Amino acid sequence: MSRAGRRPPSRAAAVPVPAWVTSAVGGAFLLVYLALAPPVSGGGDTSEFTTVLATLGLAHPTGYPAYTLLGHGFVRLLHACGAGWAWAANAWSALGAALALALWHAFAARLLRREGLGGIQGALLALLPVVALGLDPAWTSEATLAEVTSWHLAWVAGACLYTVATLDGHPARGADGRWVARRWLAWGALAGLGVAHHATSVLVAIPLTVVLGAATRPRLAAVLGGIVAGALVVLAAWSYVFERSLHPAAVQWGSLGPGVRETWNHVTAAGYRHFLGGFHPSPDQRELLRAHVYPWLAPALAAAALWPAARAAAPRGMRLALAAAALLPAAYVFSYGVADPASYFLAPLALGLSVLPAALGALGPVRRWARPLAAAAALGLAVAAWSWTGAAIERRRAFIGLDGFLHSMWRAVPIQRGYVLWDEDLSYRLVQYQQLDHEHPGLIVVRPRLLMDAGARALFAARHGFDPLGGAAPPADADADSPATIERFARQIGDGINLASPDSVILFLPREPALRLLTKPAHGSVR
Repeated sequence: MSRAGRRPPSRAAAVPVPAWVTSAVGGAFLLVYLALAPPVSGGGDTSEFTTVLATLGLAHPTGYPAYTLLGHGFVRLLHACGAGWAWAANAWSALGAALALALWHAFAARLLRREGLGGIQGALLALLPVVALGLDPAWTSEATLAEVTSWHLAWVAGACLYTVATLDGHPARGADGRWVARRWLAWGALAGLGVAHHATSVLVAIPLTVVLGAATRPRLAAVLGGIVAGALVVLAAWSYVFERSLHPAAVQWGSLGPGVRETWNHVTAAGYRHFLGGFHPSPDQRELLRAHVYPWLAPALAAAALWPAARAAAPRGMRLALAAAALLPAAYVFSYGVADPASYFLAPLALGLSVLPAALGALGPVRRWARPLAAAAALGLAVAAWSWTGAAIERRRAFIGLDGFLHSMWRAVPIQRGYVLWDEDLSYRLVQYQQLDHEHPGLIVVRPRLLMDAGARALFAARHGFDPLGGAAPPADADADSPATIERFARQIGDGINLASPDSVILFLPREPALRLLTKPAHGSVR
């Protein structure tokens, strides 16, 4: 659509949303998330992230160095003030989540201003998508536990807001080359920070970079300045991973070997590439997606996809870029076959929901009925929020109970030296008890499945003096994710360690529940 054919914003579009409203949104959600954050770690990777943040270690690929380096000081400060390690790590996520929602509110409000909905009216309308996301169970589990997603969404919101603000400010300064150069320098650093934190940031940064280039028409020097700024941020973060490859922390991912190649494989998640090309959520994740992600994701992505064709005040290039920034990550998730994909949908969901009010505001019939429609949406969200908050409180209670149970089992381990095998993501909980609570320091916690990786087995052999497979071949990559294969491999690793080491081997089996001491083999054979 030509510039002349685009409907110009009304006078109300010039009325900004009061900054105190956006600040209050972030502050209110911070208090909510801190209240809902349990004093213990949750499921999945939360124990790993808690321990890595506390010890300045290194997490699983891609390592999340920006998250770790920035969060370590925050977590240590809270702990020094009397907070437990787990709650401090959960609070780091809560802070990121509150910042993300404040930025999404500012972003949605800015888009609404272009449609003539500014001031308090725009602030209230912009609050609807924020509440829809902010209390959704798929999001609150990320916002109240030690996970990387909340800070990723804060970055995505900041990147979108920066892009829109730059496009809004550029026409008045179009001839100012220094202004363009400064904006590209800042954008390069911001994009680099996103890549240093979460690899999927690339899928958001690419379309935003394209629209910024088309609108500002930077000189080559400005573009090179942005590239250098971004590269310096990324290399600074990756240098931490390289340093850990040479000088391992007390807690770090077990397959990271020394050197540049191993560092590159870690930061690019080379070991996870076999997940590409499928979509295989676990049964629990399928239920979470069905109940709390898909009902919002469908209209959010539809709004992002259809908005560029609407008669809207925002430039079409901007709308196309924002649509691509939502649709590309969503398409990626549907081709990434991990068992827990729900968190990957949250960034495109948040962007689509934030665009939705402005996309609807571009439609004449919707504008005429804006107030009653907004009131109905607010009422529906209030009802849903009541249920969602109750679910979050119950989840908090469940995690406290689970931690008490696991901690009691760990304390009941009858040996002081040896190996404890548990083939679950939660095996890091035992490392957390050991490293942060200083319990059973002589035990070695092993998750057998991780030893399918040749590099991890080599490091294990170097540290402990024997190959846990005894020279046998690991499962083929095609069968590596089969539950039956994983179970057989875990038994094989347990028997291999028990045969090769003089120390005792304990199977940690909370599902039974039981602590099973493996019998040392007689006459050199494992029974």
